[in-house]
Amino acid sequence: MKNILIYGASGHAKMIVDVIEKNKSHNIMGFIDTYKPLGYQLNSYKVIGHLEHLKQLKTDLNIVGIIIAIGDNFTRQKVANNIKNILPNLKFVTIVHPTATLAEDIIIEDGSVIMAKAVINSGSKVGKFCIINTSSTLGHDSTMADFSSLASGVTVAGSVKIGVCSAICLRAIIIQNIEIGNNTVIGAGSLVLKSIGDLKTAYGNPIDIIKDRNEDSKYLS
Repeated sequence: MKNILIYGASGHAKMIVDVIEKNKSHNIMGFIDTYKPLGYQLNSYKVIGHLEHLKQLKTDLNIVGIIIAIGDNFTRQKVANNIKNILPNLKFVTIVHPTATLAEDIIIEDGSVIMAKAVINSGSKVGKFCIINTSSTLGHDSTMADFSSLASGVTVAGSVKIGVCSAICLRAIIIQNIEIGNNTVIGAGSLVLKSIGDLKTAYGNPIDIIKDRNEDSKYLS
């Protein structure tokens, strides 16, 4: 198995570790985490370096790839850019839980994570560094732009477009032919019956409250 690192050592990382171990696809050498001390342990793996140690760890441990285990889309984007600046040729690993259901003609790009019981239907495209969380469904011919995410239990109907760094929160439902802009958050339990533009927080069943937000605004602010 090929040696990889995981960037981030929090709750989302635990889920990613579980997928990798179930797949028996890679050998996890440890975590990189700028905000946790060296030696910090999560599951049976330790933080073995911070971002500034990445280049040396790649050489010392024969690292061929890395997974970014950060749930916040904007932060995940910043980390990916930092890693690319340090090691432009390092591979970003894509992982798919063995219970996920994938149509034959879909596209899943580098660095994305597909969790347990997720469904990706025919003709859909998942961009780079996306997250499709537990029991979420991406409908036929729908697209998720880079760094976007579906939380657990989300239902996305057919021919929906989700923009860069946008987050669809727990158990939201988006009907067919809707467009969600860039850096937009759809609140938990929302029913989306109309398209939403860039840099918005929108929620309600059906959607009825729409507020402006910044790219780096926290989801629950």
